[in-house]
Amino acid sequence: EIRNPLTNINLSLEQLKDEVQNEIEDADLYFTIIERNTERIGTLISDLLNSSKPKELLLKEQSIEHVLNEAVEMVEDRLNLLKIQKEIQFEDNLPKVLLDSEQFKIAILNLLINAIEAMKPEKGILKLKAFSGNEEILIFIEDNGKGISKESISSLFEPFFSQKKEGSGLGLTTVQNIIHSHQGKIDVDSEIGEGTKFTLSIPKYSREKSTV
Repeated sequence: EIRNPLTNINLSLEQLKDEVQNEIEDADLYFTIIERNTERIGTLISDLLNSSKPKELLLKEQSIEHVLNEAVEMVEDRLNLLKIQKEIQFEDNLPKVLLDSEQFKIAILNLLINAIEAMKPEKGILKLKAFSGNEEILIFIEDNGKGISKESISSLFEPFFSQKKEGSGLGLTTVQNIIHSHQGKIDVDSEIGEGTKFTLSIPKYSREKSTV
């Protein structure tokens, strides 16, 4: 519904470029403005669709600890640069889970980066913990950053909602979609000035369930 009129605008723009005389003042400037903004709309549409549609997962039985450690390694430079401490705690012998490791890593990485960006340099403490529950693995990602208001928490996973000046507002929508695609859940608790804690739950791998 949005792409069709957007395509017509782009086609009309190309026609105008051919018909408008070169000597018309500022014509190229306005053409560029229209073109740049239609491209931006097209990008936002693609991002929205990619963030909200069910993910096609390549599931494999594997260690959640290994995937979490890989995600932490990818933010190690940021942690060192900002002198942010990290506290990693994984329960021994965590059960295997069915994961698309690349997709799941994207979700964890997004949460880790958000946590890092919410904290003050040299004062931040990033906590990542994983424990075995009754039927699921529980993952906690916690920071001691600026926190999120109760009003904002209710909209946190909505597309295009962002507390960042240059954020697209699709990062947490994508995170939620990836977690849900793994039949998991994601919750958030936060207090202004105290920090934020995300809780993820992912079902344990069961050979019996996988054969049903």
